[in-house]
Amino acid sequence: MLTITVGPLEVNCYIIWDTATREAFIIDPGGDAGVITGAVKREGLKVRYIVNTHGHFDHVGADGELKAALSAPLAIHRDDAGLLQDAHEHGVFFGVKTPRQPAPDMLLEGGERLKAGGLTIEVIHTPGHTAGGVCLYARKEKLLFTGDTIFSGSVGRTDFPGGSHEALMDSITKKILPLGDDIAVLPGHGPRSTIGEEKESNPFVAGMKEARD
Repeated sequence: MLTITVGPLEVNCYIIWDTATREAFIIDPGGDAGVITGAVKREGLKVRYIVNTHGHFDHVGADGELKAALSAPLAIHRDDAGLLQDAHEHGVFFGVKTPRQPAPDMLLEGGERLKAGGLTIEVIHTPGHTAGGVCLYARKEKLLFTGDTIFSGSVGRTDFPGGSHEALMDSITKKILPLGDDIAVLPGHGPRSTIGEEKESNPFVAGMKEARD
């Protein structure tokens, strides 16, 4: 697996692959398409899917370039397809030049299992940061790609259109925490963590634990 920090908002773009077949996923290519493509070529990978955890401009900025360069289908949850379409305008609002993005090839619902060789990623719908936010779970590898749902020591903002703090915390407590303390949390920004570490030290998660007890 490779983690590449891309774009002016320093998004973690992840490339994960099956070592036997070299078939891969690209998760959240927020920018710097040339850097990502170069990494794919150096590793000799065949990209099976480009997947966005959500539709905010900083996570989708290189979708179109990579789709064209790698001939890989683009997937996003159906409830965030509108954000993907409007990514250019949202980027302008924040002063970040973002290319217009193509329509997705696959509209996710949650519950899908996407395969690249022997590697399987399960799509978990985790609304809150956006209506169509998802986490991507490689169960066998014990890796959870959380986008902007949960970070090391924090959680995603919910003050943008489509956000809901109640929905976000519901997603975290019901869909993420039960996966197990030893699952690695690979967020859209910042350092990696584990679910166990977040239960212990994340003030948002600790507060929800107390509220449920």
